[in-house]
Order: sequence, then C-alpha cells, then structure tokens
Amino acid sequence: MAADRADEGGAINATRGTRHAVATGVALLAAIGLLAASCAASDTTSERGQDGGPGATQPARPCDWPMWGVDPSRTFAYPCPTNLSTTTVKDLTERWFFNTYDVVTATPAVVDGTLYVGDWSGKFYALDAATGAQRWMVQADVHPQVYAGQIVSSASVNDVGGIRTVFFGSGQTMYALRADNGEVRWKRRIGSGGPDDFTEIESSPVVVEGKVIFGFDVHNQVGQRAGVYALDAATGDDVWYFDPDQGNPPSGCVDVWGSPSVDLTRRSVFFGTGSCDPGIQYWTPYTEAIVAIDLGSGQPKWKYQPHDPSTDDLDYAGAPNLFEADNRALVGLGNKDGSYYALDRDTGQLVWKTAASGPSATGGFIGPTAYSQGIIAGGTAFGPGPYLHGISAKDGKILWQEKSAQPSYAASAIANGVLFVGASDFTFRALDLQSGSVLWSQEVKGVVAGGAAIVGDDVFAVAGIREPGLDKRSETSGVYRFGLRRPGEATTTTGSTSTTAPSVGNLRLTNPPGSQPCIGSPCPVPFNLKPPPAGLTPSGTMEVTPDPFSVTARFSGLGSPQQWVDGGPAAAEGATVFGLFASESDDNPVGGLLCILGADESCAATTLPRLATYNRITLLALKDANSPPKGVADGVPRLITTMSFEPPLTPEPKG
Repeated sequence: MAADRADEGGAINATRGTRHAVATGVALLAAIGLLAASCAASDTTSERGQDGGPGATQPARPCDWPMWGVDPSRTFAYPCPTNLSTTTVKDLTERWFFNTYDVVTATPAVVDGTLYVGDWSGKFYALDAATGAQRWMVQADVHPQVYAGQIVSSASVNDVGGIRTVFFGSGQTMYALRADNGEVRWKRRIGSGGPDDFTEIESSPVVVEGKVIFGFDVHNQVGQRAGVYALDAATGDDVWYFDPDQGNPPSGCVDVWGSPSVDLTRRSVFFGTGSCDPGIQYWTPYTEAIVAIDLGSGQPKWKYQPHDPSTDDLDYAGAPNLFEADNRALVGLGNKDGSYYALDRDTGQLVWKTAASGPSATGGFIGPTAYSQGIIAGGTAFGPGPYLHGISAKDGKILWQEKSAQPSYAASAIANGVLFVGASDFTFRALDLQSGSVLWSQEVKGVVAGGAAIVGDDVFAVAGIREPGLDKRSETSGVYRFGLRRPGEATTTTGSTSTTAPSVGNLRLTNPPGSQPCIGSPCPVPFNLKPPPAGLTPSGTMEVTPDPFSVTARFSGLGSPQQWVDGGPAAAEGATVFGLFASESDDNPVGGLLCILGADESCAATTLPRLATYNRITLLALKDANSPPKGVADGVPRLITTMSFEPPLTPEPKG
C-alpha cells in the first residue's frame, strides 16, 4: 500500500502512490462540495494492578454495537430484533448531529447508551447516544507521521476484570480507557517513536479471551516491521507478535492496515496484508495475502496469495467476514483488484472468487463488506462502476449492483434485511439487501467514509473529509443519529446546503507567482482521479494569474461530456458541456461556475463566485451551460478531475 503523505510544505506527495483512497481519492471527491493503516521497539505505560492482575474479558451487551463489525466474526450485521425493516426504513429521520473537531472516518461503538468514536485530530469522544451530548473527551498523543488522521481506528468496548474498557488505536499507540470517565488504564506505543518511524495503527482492535488483537503498518517503509500484535487486555503487555516477514529483513511489503477477525472455535485469527510498492525484489510470501494465524500463539496456520509479484498496489484492507455456506465454514475478504475471495477457514483453499469491479490502486474493495441472509454486500471505491454490490455467499454469483451510488470507502452494516452504507457523494443510504433497491437516502455534511452502528431502532453514522496533510481542520464533520419517525413527525436534516453567489471581479490574489504549481505559470492537470473513458487519453494545463486575477485552462482529448458522467440520475439527465468550478473547502459546499469550455476545449475566467478563499478548481461534465449540478449527489458523478491549492487562493479587491 503506497503511502502518500504530507511533505514539509503541506502538499500531498503523489509520487509515492495511492495507498489510501480513503484519504486521497475521497478527499478529492470532496471537492464537489463546491456545489450544493522479534518485534519493533516499544514503550508501555500501564495502570498496573488496578484490577488485580490479568482479568477475563467479557463482551458488551449482545444487543449493542461494541466493535467494528459488531462481533469478532466481523459480519457487520445487527443480531437483535429491530423495528428497522425494508418497510419502515423510509421513516428514518435525523435525531441529532454532534460536530466533532475534525474528520471522523472511524465507525462508532455504542454500548449501554454511550457512543465512542475518535477523530483525525486525536480527540476521542464519549457521547450520550440518546441526546448526542458529550460525556467526556480525551486527547490522544499526536504522532507526526500518520498519513491521514490520528484516529482512524474504530473502538472496541469490553469488560476487563470487571471494568468497562474502551480500546482504540491512535497514531503509534493502542489505548485502553475507562469507559465511565476516559481515564487511561494503559497505553502501549509500538515502533521506535523516532522522527522517521512510520509505524501506525489504522487497524480496529478485536478483544477476545483477555487479548487485544490488532494490525499495524509502516507505510511501505523498507527496514520497518509491520504485523499483528496481541496485547494483554488488562495490562497492555505483549502476549504474542506475528511478523509477516518471518524474521527476515523488514520488507515494507506486509502492512496490515485492515483489521483482524477471530474464529474462537477454530482458535484462528484472520486478516489481510498490503502491497509491495517498494519493488518486486521485496515481495514476500505474505504480501497481498489473506492469512490465518493461531489465536493462542500467533503462529501461522495458512496463507492465500492470489497475485504474482508486482507493484500494482492491490492491498487487502477491510476486515474478513466469517460466514457459512453449504455447511462449510468460510472466510471472505475483498481486494483492491475488485474481487471478493471466499476461502475454506480450515485450509485456506479458494472456494470461489467473484470480480465485482476492476483493479485500481484507489479502488476495489477497501471498506469491509457485511454478511447476512446468505448475502455479502458492500461498496467498492474508485474504479469501474457500479459501486454497491450484493453477492451470493454460496457461490459468489452477483445478485445485484446498485447504479446511483458513487464510490464508497465506508464499512457496510445490515439490520433485518436492510443494508446501510455511505458513499463519496455525501449520501448515506439504506438498501434492500435482497434486491439492492434504494429504500431511503440522506444527504449529509461530507463524504461518508466511516461505517454505521445499529442499536435497536437507531442508526449512528459519521461524515466528513478533508485532504490529508493540511493543517486546516474540517469544521463540518461529525456523528449522526437517525431514528424512526413517529406518526406526524416532520423530517429534519443537517445535510449540506449548496449555494452559488453572484460572481465578483476586478480582483488580485495575495498568493505570489510561483508559490505553488499553477500560480503564475501553466501546470499540467492530472487525470488520475477516476479512469478516463475507454479510448480517451485526455491532457490539459491550468494557469492561475495572480494580478489581475484570472484562470485559464486548456485541454485536449476530453471526448464527449456524456462519456464522463458516471451512474445515477446524472447519467440519465446527460451532459453536453464541460465547466470549471471553484470551491472554498473540501467540507464546505459553497462555490460556483468559473467558465464553460468552448469547442477548442479551453476557457478563461476573471471572476470568482464571491470574495472568499478557494482551495480547489474542478472540471465537471454539466447538463448544459445554464445547469450546474443540483447538489453534491448530482455533482459527484459529473466530476472529472480537480486541482488543489494550499494555502488556498486568496483574492482581494484590486485598486
């Protein structure tokens, strides 16, 4: 998994690949807001002896959502009765929205009336699940080498030695907090902690039999070890460590940024591993593999490795689903190659494989799928659409594919035949698990890159995104609670609202020429956000002149605007022109049209939608020159490419 990361200037270093579509591709999609993851060295700080030594772990209440995937088998399926159904889900309405300090891409855990989740700034929150009021908040230690955010790990809530405890990863550290007040029971840092140490816990822990089990990655850094740890849940001490390099020099090709699943009966831990971007000479027997290891010792049992050595960046992410088909115990996991693999849990033998999408470094299966009623369902990211899929768990047959949703990096969740999943089009959806029909949808205040938690008749979701590597936080991200509407109750929402203000001219920019690409001289426009239509090889340049302000864009080989419109109502409505739009921030859907491309595939503008700062200029395929997208959900399918500016373009009146 190639590691794009922030350089000292704050720009994204795109030369290192596209490891986190969650953080890169999604952040780019968020531009449409303009419209409408022997041992490494470590240290341990432990609350020794608080519960009299090692204590047994007990799962939270069975009808809560205590961890990513709801249970160690990571089915992401709510196990209890609920009034949510294919008939009633249309009556969901927003109950509350809690505005976090920064982006949330973790999935909430909800236990005994309290919701637990962390954000990219490292703040970890406990909220009243009924009201959304904050009960407590803890600031985690900040690790400078994270790729996207400090906390992307989803929490697990367990009773340890009689004390309810919340476990989550942040940067290089695994935390164990008291659930009642946020007090640190212990925290364990892995890696060396040095300035060049890229160790990061993006994995969501699973807590079983007194062990906290999680993966960690090193952003493909040769010479740094990745793998899977099991820590004592009461103390944070080592129980075992699985080294995918098997004692050989650290390859940088065995990152574990997904999350483990556990079969207690078979005493097995299952997980996927990352790609080999440093070069095929570093390829190992555990690169891009599904792996089973022993729960008690961490020793390997088997591995399944479908790809030949390459640098194609085809990670296994997400979390393996454990399910049965034809009385056979299977483990299944999607790959960034766009295929879902179902293996025999005892042997690792391939039972079936299904291509739901195509291979892409920023696409395929990244967010985990969910399993219920014989169906595996979930989303794929950038790459060939459609992006939501229902797959038969018995034989891998594609049962349905939903065509209106845009790329998804979010975990899926199921309750009583209803699939819940968010997407990059600022929309959270409920679908019929059997047919894939959309039963309900809600536009929210940002990309939905985290999963949902379901408790009783309530659905808890998250939204928000910003580009990694920027100092500016997201001001609109947060957590939602949706509940079934009572008779006569009106629908409420805090979804995005888009405006296009009258344009202003006679401007200059405070950004000096040459201060960043495109300012003061033409720069190339990349076309790597989504695959160009078949047969097209587009190219282009953009120049932003500071004084007086103007934007000039020249393209070639774009083809027809209709070729670029990707799914949903926008495809049916069509596209006849290309247009440039400016947006103020990734999480603030305010902006407007700059200019429409002419027959020569170029255009120029000397005005801006309003006197404000702008961090993106984006190329879209529009219905016509007088019809900007109706909102985010309509605009995302029209997105072609985008250019970001950090610091943002800052205009002021001239003269």
